[in-house]
Parts: sequence; structure tokens; C-alpha cells
Amino acid sequence: MPLICDSPAPRPAQLELISISDLFAQFERIFLDGNAAIHSRCGHVILFFDHHFFHMTDVGSGLFMYDEKETIRSTTSGFGKYVPAQNGSRAKHLVSARMTIQEPDEVWEGNPKSRGRWVYVKEFEDSYYPFSVAIITDRPDQGGIIVPKTSFPCKRGDIKKWRKGVKIYP
Repeated sequence: MPLICDSPAPRPAQLELISISDLFAQFERIFLDGNAAIHSRCGHVILFFDHHFFHMTDVGSGLFMYDEKETIRSTTSGFGKYVPAQNGSRAKHLVSARMTIQEPDEVWEGNPKSRGRWVYVKEFEDSYYPFSVAIITDRPDQGGIIVPKTSFPCKRGDIKKWRKGVKIYP
């Protein structure tokens, strides 16, 4: 039974995790092709950079793309030192993350649980993970640009904690 919208979108197919090089290529295709900006229907323009790969796929922390890019691109068999956390759940759902950012069903500001400014929520036709959550923030020290922090699939029982703060969209 839908919670947010009358007719949830079908959840896109999960990405197949083959290698870290392939995963990075898919990230580039999904988020960096064109001008690397997603114009969300809530009015935000979210900018993506290659270093967002680490947060969006949950393959490591404290890593810098300028140090890691060559190794990532050359690791065409397996994942080397870049182990996708939580069985690759975030990495497998990158297409859902893009849909959540581009076409959120709700946007909440000031959620006390979030380390970002906004929480984007999208409902999907999916029995196990019927929601995707994207954490988005602004960077006042960089001219106020809006960037992603992360995104992840979410179970029905966990969505309530992400739907807090001030609902700013719709």
C-alpha cells in the first residue's frame, strides 16, 4: 500500500557489481555525463563531481579521488581495497538515487537525523525497499552550490525518521 503517492514508480533494476572500474564507469554515466548537474523538480540544481562516487556508492571514507582514480580505473577485476559496504546496497541503487534526486516525492529540510540540509524521499513499487532517501546539502563556502552527500534504499519501517523537519516540497 503506497504511503506518499497514489502510484509509486517502478524501481529501476539494480546495477550489477562487477568491478570497481565498472562501478565508477556506471557512476560517471548516471551522474557525470553532460554537465553533471541534476535539475530537481523541487527547484534545486544539484552538482555532481567525481569524488561523490565514494559517498554515493559507500566504497570507502577518507579517500580522495585525485589519489584513487587511477587505481579505480585500472581495477577491472573485483574491487581491490574498495569494498562496497552493506553488500553493495547503495552502489546497486545508483539509478534509483538519480531518480530520487531528480524527481523526489517529498523534500524535507532540517531533519535532525541528517547531516545534510535536505532529505529527498522517493517512493517506489518495491516490497522490500519501497523508498529511496537522498541526503543533499549546500556548500556556503563554495558559493552556495548544492551537492549530494549520499543516497540509500529504505524499508517502510525506517522511512518515518527521514520524513521529519519542515516539508518544503511539494
